[in-house]
Amino acid sequence: MECVLDEELLANIKCSDQEEEDEDGEKMEVEEQLPPPDSTAHSASFNGDDSDPLQETACNFPWIFEDGDVLMTEDQLADVVLKKEDSARPAAPKRGRGRPPNNTGNYTSPCGQLWSVSRSPDVSGDDLPLLGQQACGKGPARTVANAVEAWMLLFDDEMLRSLLRHVNEQMRKRRTSTSVQRPLDVVELRAFLGLSYLCGVFRNARYHGPLDELWTLELGNAIFRASMSLARFESISECLAGNCGWSEGQKLWQRLIINCRSYYGCSSWLAVDETFCSVAKSRMTLCCDARTLYMTNAVVSRNQRCPDKDVEQLICDFKTTGRNVTLGSRYLNLTQCEQLAQRQISSLGKLEANSPHWPRQWPTETHLFSGSSKLIPLDGEAVFCCGLSSQVDAVQAYEQTSEACQQFHEISQRFSTAHATPASLKKQINPFLQLLHFVLNAAAVNAWILLRLSPKGDAAMEQRDFQRQLGLFLTQQRLQRRLQRRSTSTSLVMRLQICEILGQSSQRLLSEATGEAKLSHSVGVLTPDKISLPLGINLASRYGEKHRRCKPCARNKRGTKSRTRCQQCLQHRCGNHLISRCYDCVGILPGQLPEGNMMDEGAT
Repeated sequence: MECVLDEELLANIKCSDQEEEDEDGEKMEVEEQLPPPDSTAHSASFNGDDSDPLQETACNFPWIFEDGDVLMTEDQLADVVLKKEDSARPAAPKRGRGRPPNNTGNYTSPCGQLWSVSRSPDVSGDDLPLLGQQACGKGPARTVANAVEAWMLLFDDEMLRSLLRHVNEQMRKRRTSTSVQRPLDVVELRAFLGLSYLCGVFRNARYHGPLDELWTLELGNAIFRASMSLARFESISECLAGNCGWSEGQKLWQRLIINCRSYYGCSSWLAVDETFCSVAKSRMTLCCDARTLYMTNAVVSRNQRCPDKDVEQLICDFKTTGRNVTLGSRYLNLTQCEQLAQRQISSLGKLEANSPHWPRQWPTETHLFSGSSKLIPLDGEAVFCCGLSSQVDAVQAYEQTSEACQQFHEISQRFSTAHATPASLKKQINPFLQLLHFVLNAAAVNAWILLRLSPKGDAAMEQRDFQRQLGLFLTQQRLQRRLQRRSTSTSLVMRLQICEILGQSSQRLLSEATGEAKLSHSVGVLTPDKISLPLGINLASRYGEKHRRCKPCARNKRGTKSRTRCQQCLQHRCGNHLISRCYDCVGILPGQLPEGNMMDEGAT
C-alpha cells in the first residue's frame, strides 16, 4: 500500500534554506496527510496487489504460533542495524610487527562454497517482504458447517465409487455355491468407513481389547451392532485387502491430494520433510502448513527419488507468492534455496556440522553470509536461511516450523482407522489397505482443520469430537434404512436402540409394535355376511372318516394330512387353516349337536 501525495501537498513543500518555523508547520501538514502508523508499517511488509482475494482470516482459530512469535523485537532489530553499520565501516589498519593473521573473516566449505562474516556489497540486500497470508478454506470449504460436509470435499464420490467397485469385484470372486454375500452399496460403504473412524476413537489406547469387543453387549457400543454385524464388517475388510495392486491405491492417493490442494489456502509458513510411512517399502514426504498442520501436498513413492525434485513438486503451487518453506535435513540444498529465492520463496533449514556446505574452521560465534544465504550458529550446528526478511527471527521461525510434518503424522495416527483392522489381517502386508488407512486418516485431519477455519464451524472443536461426529454422520443413513425397513433380521430391541442413537422418539415405534402384536394373535376379521350361518344348514361332524390332504397345504407342496374338516363345506383342513368357535358363540345347544361330533364318539 503506497502513500499518495496530492498536488496541493506537493505545492506546499519548501526548500531546505527556509526558516525553521516554516519547516515545522510543513511537517505537521505532511503528518496529517500521511496514513496512520499501523497501516504504514503494514505496507512495508505487505503489498495489496500480491494478496489473495479468496483468503479470509479466521480470528478464533487456535494457530500453532502467531506471526508475532517469529518477528524480532525492537532491541533485536537495533542490534542488527548496529552490526550492519559496524560491518560497513572500514577497519582501522593495525600497526606493529609480526605476520598478518590468516583468518580475514572468510571461510570455505568442503564443496568450495565461500562464506564471509559480512554480506558482499555486490549482493542485493533486499529480502523478500512478509506477505502475511492467512490460512483459509477455498470455494465450498468456506461454508462447511459440519464434519461430513468437510470430509466429503476431500474424500469425494469418485473415491467412494472406486472403493465400491473394488469391494464388489472381490465379493464376486469369493462367491461359492454355499456362501453368497449380497453386493455392497454406497450407503453401507459409508457406514463401514464411519465404523472404521469410530474404531479409531474407541480403540486408540495403547493396550486395547480385540475388535469384536465393540460388538458385545457388555463392553461394546450399540452403534456397531445397529449398523452391521461383525461378520459383515470383517468380510468387507477382507475384500478391501484382496488382490489389489499398488496402482489402485495410488489413484485414491492422487485424488485426495488434488482435493486437499483445491480447497485450502496456505499461510506464509510451509514445511517439507520426510515422515514415517506405514505403507511397506515406501517413502513419504509431506508439505504441511506450519501454522495449522494442514497437509497441503505429499509424495508417496516406492522408488528412490531425487530430493530436489520432491521439493519442486511439493511447492509447485506456491511459486512467486513470497512464502517461506522450512526444509528437512534431507531436502536442504543451498543451490536450490538460492533458486527459490529468485522465485520469491524464502527457505529455512538446519545445516549439520558434517554437511559438505559447512565452513571449515568456523568458530560458530558469528553469522556468516554467502550470497543471499545466511548461517546462524545454534548448539553446535547452524540455522540456514535464504531470502528471509530481516524482520524475522530465523531461529524462532525454524523452531516453530521445523516439526510441522512430524506433528501432522502424530495427530493423523492418534485416532487411526488402522485400529479397525481384523486380527486375521494384521499380520499380512497389504499396501493397498495400509495406504487406504492413511488416506482416511489424512482426510479426517484436513477436514477437521477446514471445519475449524470455516465461519460456520467451531474453531475450538477437539479432534476426537470431530472424528466421533464424522463416524456418526456416515452411519446415519444406514441406520435410517434399517429403522424403516420392516425385516425379521432387525428386532424390536435393535430398532429401539437405533431410535436412541438417531435421537428420535420411540413412542411411534412402540405403538406400531403393539398393534402388530395384536394382529399377530388374531386370525382375521369376519365380514357381516359370514358371521351367521345360512338358514337351514346342517352341520356335519368335525372329524372325517379318513385322513385327507389339506388343500391350502397341498398348494405349498407341504402335503399335510388331517381328519379335521369344515362342518359346513366338509373340506379337510389342518389346524393352521381351520377356525374353531364354541357352541355359545355359534348359538347351538348341546342337544342339537350331531352324533360323532366328539372325537371319542366317532373314533373307530
